[in-house]
Amino acid sequence: MGCFLEKGVVVRCSYHFCLVVIVQLIVWMGLTSLVTVPARAQLLADGIAAVVNDKVITYVQINQQVGETEKLLREHLQGEELFERVKEAKLNVLRALIERELILQDFKKAGGFIPDTYVNERVNDEIRDRYGGDRVAFIKTLYERGVTMQKFRQEIQDTAVVGYMRNKNIVQTVLVSPYQIEQYYQQNLRLFQQDEQIKVSTIVLRKSLFPSQKTGPDGKQITYDPQEEIAKEILYKLDTGSDFAELAKSYSEGSNKEDGGELGWVTQNGKTAIRSDLWPFIAKLQPGQHTDVITTADGFYYILQVEDRKKASVTPLEDVRSQIEQQVINEESQLRQQQWLDSLRAKAFIKMFL
Repeated sequence: MGCFLEKGVVVRCSYHFCLVVIVQLIVWMGLTSLVTVPARAQLLADGIAAVVNDKVITYVQINQQVGETEKLLREHLQGEELFERVKEAKLNVLRALIERELILQDFKKAGGFIPDTYVNERVNDEIRDRYGGDRVAFIKTLYERGVTMQKFRQEIQDTAVVGYMRNKNIVQTVLVSPYQIEQYYQQNLRLFQQDEQIKVSTIVLRKSLFPSQKTGPDGKQITYDPQEEIAKEILYKLDTGSDFAELAKSYSEGSNKEDGGELGWVTQNGKTAIRSDLWPFIAKLQPGQHTDVITTADGFYYILQVEDRKKASVTPLEDVRSQIEQQVINEESQLRQQQWLDSLRAKAFIKMFL
């Protein structure tokens, strides 16, 4: 018996050695026929991309899955970057196809099978749900896609196998204890911290594009912005008891004017953060208090009023227990999946040509 070493895996089988030699010869012959094509031209569509034990994965299989992605990339990229991104996409698809093949072979090796009755039911479900029970339309669609009924049934079967094997080797083996949930909560408290929140309403005016002229008290001409004068008038009305919401509806140019200028709950950081140049003006205000006229560098006048405040806090464990449990399950599942797939790779002969 021969001995072949590939990426740290010793395969004690002369059959695999012969297979990879044959495949390499095929690929070499295919490449030599392309000597007039630039080095980075696409390989032949029906070329061999990988061998997984005694199963061949072709470029056809890769291109079928990466086609739409490649089309989008070609619309936005070109040259070296396009080449690298397309190559990366094809490598990702190839790795996924290899993993799928390893799972299918492991199922078959264990003597598993999917009954024809299950496949028949899934085919009938497809015809009923997507084609209104019209079998002729279903067959016509398969023909237009270049898919035979046999291939369609095989895909149903393979999908069922992969789902079953993942459930058996990953999902059913993951159990989360209350201790794990509490440990995750304590180790990730920062994820459950609620920043200080301030409920704010705003009145916004845009600066005039061109300044105006008026006569000052000393009889001299001075330059001023009419919008700033309006902002100061609004501020005076607020200081003398006028309602902020009514003034916002009458004067504000913000998109929230019809809501009385209500901006909602804002924070200093994160997804609900208010713009950083405004936070210092509201940070120390109490509910019912408003700012002076704030002039921003991008050409606006703001007046903000604080409606309510919430102190910084930490969300109680019970409020996030189910969220944490799902997160722990996801992390543990990913770990189990990686370990399972690694064990399948360690027992397999794999040769990639992409």
